[in-house]
Amino acid sequence: MERVLITGADGFVASHLIEELARERGCEIIGIGLKEAPSVNANLLDYMVMDITECEQVLHLLDEKRPDSIFHLAAVPSVALSWEDPWATYKVNVLGQVNLMEAARKLGLEPSVLITCSSEEYGKVSPEEMPIVESAPLNPCSHYAVSKVAQEALGFMYHEAFTWRVLVTRGFNQCGPRQSSNFVVSSFARQIAEIEVGAREPVLMAGNLEAKRDFMDVRDTVRAYRAIMEKGNAGAAYNVCSGRARPASQVLEMLLDISGAEIEVRRDPSRRRPSDIPVLLGDNTRLRKETGWEPAIEFETTLEDTLDYWRNRVQKGV
Repeated sequence: MERVLITGADGFVASHLIEELARERGCEIIGIGLKEAPSVNANLLDYMVMDITECEQVLHLLDEKRPDSIFHLAAVPSVALSWEDPWATYKVNVLGQVNLMEAARKLGLEPSVLITCSSEEYGKVSPEEMPIVESAPLNPCSHYAVSKVAQEALGFMYHEAFTWRVLVTRGFNQCGPRQSSNFVVSSFARQIAEIEVGAREPVLMAGNLEAKRDFMDVRDTVRAYRAIMEKGNAGAAYNVCSGRARPASQVLEMLLDISGAEIEVRRDPSRRRPSDIPVLLGDNTRLRKETGWEPAIEFETTLEDTLDYWRNRVQKGV
């Protein structure tokens, strides 16, 4: 049976990827993360607590498990967090990947490796260059984006030097159930859920509502990851996106309509980020043509499911 390693297996996207692989691929899943246990799906994988920045731990893991393929998701996952702690961002995102790939090289392994990178690598792109294709120049505008450019370059270096099957995804804005409220859709959904039960005053705090992003359901995202791993071309990067950009103001309006609660919206300047990119809109033509993938979940369904997720957590007091 194929052995699949998922790094960052205790995270949001990984929780859905584990379900996708268990359901569709029938493989043995090994996961590593920093939490004592994944919050969901612990029964679907062999999980170990591990710090990917500790090279000896990573070497021991790969020697013991010898995976056939690796989905590398472990990362400091956002622009905002990277401004708060750039040192940790580079340590986890770049050094962690060096540890992973060097361990495989030293052991003589040749796994297929999918590295999850980001649309933030493109930086500020003019409207006439939208939607963004994979051949567009990379112009990172944050520590997070710079670290992702480095991850991508590292991956392709190993592909060229050792003929490994390395694939890269440039994800746009994944959202859906289980996402941290550090991200815009979940932030709105959590605040609305708390307001609905009287856990906070009926005022929703928002940052930059003009920013336009290409939002896509995380469940479509992990289907794309599986399709790229199975059918993608080695040494290629793939935009993982819906192909439609929406302003944060529209997302908020849709969530408020779903809720029906009377809520005042206030701007919070502290929620704005340095070097915020006004528009990110991706072109998913390569992904669709080379793998046959198509998005399946309507955006309104994503918002409904995300709000229901937060309603459930708020009611449980989690």
